Amino acid sequence: MAIAITEIKRAFRYNGIQLPDVPGLALVEVRDLYSAQYPELISAEIEAGEVIEGVQEFTFRKAVGTKGAKRQPAATPRLTALRALLDAQVHGADTSTAVLSRAISMPSVKERSQAWSLFAQYTQERDRSDTAGLRITVTSEMLAPLP
Repeated sequence: MAIAITEIKRAFRYNGIQLPDVPGLALVEVRDLYSAQYPELISAEIEAGEVIEGVQEFTFRKAVGTKGAKRQPAATPRLTALRALLDAQVHGADTSTAVLSRAISMPSVKERSQAWSLFAQYTQERDRSDTAGLRITVTSEMLAPLP
């Protein structure tokens, strides 16, 4: 029985992309060559696959992880408010109702609300009693500015 010597071709794959082989370079050198086009290959691992029909496929896998110790994020006011909102939603509290009730209870909002209510009542009474009477119009200067 004679032993047949066949050349094994290399195929490189990264992120679903087939990369052509560069003859004469070692695996690490091929990775370094392609890292100019794909910078994340600088720290990638090289995984060798099985030889199938004379072709061995090498896959570049990105090294995923964090460097150093894990740090807890600082508790900022925005993060604290977001956590409170999420906690309220998880526990079934309706935060939009709470925010609305706080806004309505503010003295300045109460005063404006009462003024608009009186204006609406006066306008409706005038419309009922005098169909052709004068109407009160509100100019933009009379309205409160938007927040």
